[in-house]
Amino acid sequence: MRSLMTLLLASIAATTANPVVPATQARALDGHEVRLPRDLAPATVLILSFSRNAAKTTTAWAVPVQTRLARTPAITLFNMPMLAEVPSFVRPMVVRSIRDQVPQVARGTFVPLVDHEAEWKQLAGYDPHAADAAYILLLDREGHVQWSTHEAFSDASFRLLSDRANQLAATH
Repeated sequence: MRSLMTLLLASIAATTANPVVPATQARALDGHEVRLPRDLAPATVLILSFSRNAAKTTTAWAVPVQTRLARTPAITLFNMPMLAEVPSFVRPMVVRSIRDQVPQVARGTFVPLVDHEAEWKQLAGYDPHAADAAYILLLDREGHVQWSTHEAFSDASFRLLSDRANQLAATH
């Protein structure tokens, strides 16, 4: 009886506990300050990357999210590369290089991260065997993860993300 109760409680906890975004303060490539969870919309898509080789996978997600989904204040996007492992004396050069590669229109949503790497990896479900993947998270306004993947972009995955983001946006 006790093991059945333990299993039931674990199952309830797993279905009700959505991971929460770490409190974060960073600068977007256009210079404005981004604070999470304060700056979250009713539905916010985060595209996280943990490797400099993730540019193709993150761009594959970022372009359709930016152009087809995050077009209203109710659904926003932040593209967030993790730079914590980049030595601090080199980071300004890396950020300048990234800024030069990111189109002007996307710089306000492009937010390099340098803190809380372990927490971000845990939140994203980081897999060291998928280090070059784009980690896509859909957050509600409070910063709870409502949907996530680190699969390569596909129309089917984008539809799932879009449907869930539109549901969240409609409830607020």
